[in-house]
Amino acid sequence: MDYEYWKDIHDRGGIPAVKSALEDLPGDLPPQDADAATALALQVIEDDIARINARADRAEARARALAEQAREVNQQLTEHATQSKDAARTADGEPSPGT
Repeated sequence: MDYEYWKDIHDRGGIPAVKSALEDLPGDLPPQDADAATALALQVIEDDIARINARADRAEARARALAEQAREVNQQLTEHATQSKDAARTADGEPSPGT
């Protein structure tokens, strides 16, 4: 029962499958072997949690970047609309705001 063994079980059924496999370990398994199997199983789960957290962090960073881009685009559109409105007033002979 190496790391790949536990990873395969986890990949197929997640934490419940790993828990079930640990519970199904033979009762006459020497304690050091049971401890080693448990440690490997827990390492697989911890590695998966770390992978999920890293993916969530990347998604959160991407969401922040997209929100910032949306703010910038909105600001540019607002500025453009204001400039267009001022240009239309000037073309109609109306004074621009502030003059």
